[in-house]
Amino acid sequence: MLSQSSRIQTILVIATVWLATFFTFTKAQAVRTQADDPINIVGTWTTGSGQVATGLNFFNPLNQTFNVPKVGGQSYSFTSDGHWEQALFIFTADPANPNCAQAQLIWQHGTFTMNQNGSLSLTPYIGDGRQLIQNGCTQVSSSITSYDQAEYMQSFYIRQEWHFGSGGYYLQMYEFDGTPKPWMWLTYKPPQMLPTQQLKQTVYGHVNHS
Repeated sequence: MLSQSSRIQTILVIATVWLATFFTFTKAQAVRTQADDPINIVGTWTTGSGQVATGLNFFNPLNQTFNVPKVGGQSYSFTSDGHWEQALFIFTADPANPNCAQAQLIWQHGTFTMNQNGSLSLTPYIGDGRQLIQNGCTQVSSSITSYDQAEYMQSFYIRQEWHFGSGGYYLQMYEFDGTPKPWMWLTYKPPQMLPTQQLKQTVYGHVNHS
């Protein structure tokens, strides 16, 4: 029979081992990388209810028009061979005229690189991206202009969570300065995208020799 002090000592040893195992497991969970996740970044990811999504339903490159969604949101799509597409519908308040919010629609696509440090480099095709800015207090909207903006995501991860009553995967990305982007839910896999090749060729410094 073990004495009272021996039993206490045994319990303390077991508790110490259990706590050490628990903290090791917790630490391992905290430093999980993309390689540990059960699903990769390939697919179309959208915020909220998915009203804003990449593809032809957002931007038509043939007639250069936007299909304005009912609500704002963000969407990113990624392919397994290194292409990406972006659809943004963002509202910005006007401090001078609180009732005159500005709406910005952005579409662009290009190639991306998944860097060794866990970051993402998103490089757009120059000449393909488009932007439309609308003001809620003007009857005439601004014309569509060219938009080419490279993006750098400091880090990202993918997790599983409940979304609208069912389980789903979400993508969390952090911008170049560490600012978190809104959660984006996996909406389409394979991704819903426009053609991944460059749609408009831009030639600089071309000289026509006779």
